[in-house]
Amino acid sequence: MSLFENKTQTFAIRLRPLSWENVLGQSKTISILSKLKRPISLILYGDTGTGKTTIARILSKTWNLNYFYANAVSSGVKEIKDIIANAEKMGSVLLFLDEIHRFSSSQQDSLLDAVENGRVVLIGATTENPAFRVNRALLSRTQVFKLDKLNETDLKELYLRARKEFEIKEIEDKALIRLIHASTGDARKFLNLLELLSSLDSNEEVFSLEIVEEILESRVIEYDNGKEAHYDTISAFIKSIRGSDPDAALFYLAIMLEGGEDPIFIMRRLLISASEDVGNASVYGIILANAALGILERIGMPEGRIILAQVTTFLASSPKSNASYLSLASATEFVNNHPESLEIPKHLRNAPTFLHKKDGNSLGYKYPHDFTDAFLLENYFPDNLKDLPPQFYFPSERGTEKILKDRLKNLWGKAGKKKYDS
Repeated sequence: MSLFENKTQTFAIRLRPLSWENVLGQSKTISILSKLKRPISLILYGDTGTGKTTIARILSKTWNLNYFYANAVSSGVKEIKDIIANAEKMGSVLLFLDEIHRFSSSQQDSLLDAVENGRVVLIGATTENPAFRVNRALLSRTQVFKLDKLNETDLKELYLRARKEFEIKEIEDKALIRLIHASTGDARKFLNLLELLSSLDSNEEVFSLEIVEEILESRVIEYDNGKEAHYDTISAFIKSIRGSDPDAALFYLAIMLEGGEDPIFIMRRLLISASEDVGNASVYGIILANAALGILERIGMPEGRIILAQVTTFLASSPKSNASYLSLASATEFVNNHPESLEIPKHLRNAPTFLHKKDGNSLGYKYPHDFTDAFLLENYFPDNLKDLPPQFYFPSERGTEKILKDRLKNLWGKAGKKKYDS
């Protein structure tokens, strides 16, 4: 007798485990859920094909609860209310709400009372971080479990199960590894590829790498634009630029462009990186990025890819400094912690005090351009800070910023002040 459900013709459904010991890849989560003595509402957070539906079905059997399925894309409040009404008649029921993140705030609110009083044991499934997409009120009534992508060992085991359950030819090792990598940890995707492969009219006794490559050639890159992977990819892209790895940055750029990402979104993030990560170490970075944004808006795609590649490689290859970014954070923290120090000195206030001489005496604002090197030792901080003014900006020793640092150090050194040494 099969250990798995055998109700429909797809491999993914027919190989769905019926018990905890057959669930792959989620040992940490299963070790907790399998020990629960009573039903609880929970949210399963993980990528597609990691076992969210399987876990919900096993829990319904473990807890002996009537199982109801609803998809947030196609279901509305009325359907949820009908399920809650059934719960009134049957006692507690288990509601598996797929793609719960797609429910609006008001739709999620419709679940609160039934979940609170236990009439509905909610199992929500989401591919997006519930902290951002699920109401706090609903989160407080549930436990969140993070599911992992299946690794190579898990998918090899799944392949062996499929061969045992169905008539599938052997797949050579290199071809199997290629299928596993193409599946990106998604068991459903992997089984769908196995099913496609097994459906081929082939006289080969063993499926070779060439055959596997052939079925993979027509697949397009899967990129969930606007969802969590969208943010993960742009994050990896910017971190690669920050880490001075143009090749990795180009890799993520290619993923985004092939996945249909908005090029203007990418360009705006490059503008931020040009200031935050490159900064004054290469002042041309932000100039290039700003010019590229205008060019990209004018010429559009696909030629705009060239512009994005140029800015990406320039920023990734440039010397890096986050000194400007950190300096503002430091100044902001100081201002928030010293509200008593916010009074502007009289000689720095607007037009009425602009004149830098009164009756031949330098009592007001001193105009730097009247002095050598357009610099003089002057206090620009509020009076209560002038004796020990704070330093927020610590220029790096990299690129153009070193030139700026040397100039500041020289000017203040001539004035007898030791600044910008570190």
